Amino acid sequence: MHTTTSRVPGFRLGPRARKSVVTVHIVTSVGWLGITVANLVLVLIGMSTADPARQHAAFLAMAMVGETLLVPVSLLAFASGLVLSLGTKWGLFRYWWVAVKFVLTLIAVVLTPLASVPGLSELAEVVSAAPAGQLIDTGEYAVGLLSAGCVSTSMYLTCVLMTAFKPGGRIRKRR
Repeated sequence: MHTTTSRVPGFRLGPRARKSVVTVHIVTSVGWLGITVANLVLVLIGMSTADPARQHAAFLAMAMVGETLLVPVSLLAFASGLVLSLGTKWGLFRYWWVAVKFVLTLIAVVLTPLASVPGLSELAEVVSAAPAGQLIDTGEYAVGLLSAGCVSTSMYLTCVLMTAFKPGGRIRKRR
């Protein structure tokens, strides 16, 4: 048996445990992608509508969903992926596709509470402070959230493609 530092020695998920963790990983990963795509749609609606009520609703919905779900869902997706990589034959740094997914997910997990959630909170404060019948110039907030949504969606779709196609093969050991 080939051993490597990319898998915890003696830690191997059994079939039932692996299926359970795979289920959690798929559900949370798809949920994370869904939240991100929904927020992307909502920010586009908020930026393009001429109806103040619709704009306020779109931005407040983004904040409510994002502030509530983004951090726990991202952490569950990350943790379940880490458990799968360490408890299965794939390992964490054995295959390129796993390593790339790990790095992309780690970046997203760090940026979610540091940038995305605070941006959503700030936008919600701006919207809540504005008169109900008035369109808001959300400028920098909306553009930032739009950019973050595009980058996040691209990262998550890259992870999906990595899982589906498993490109790159094995990572060669240095001698």
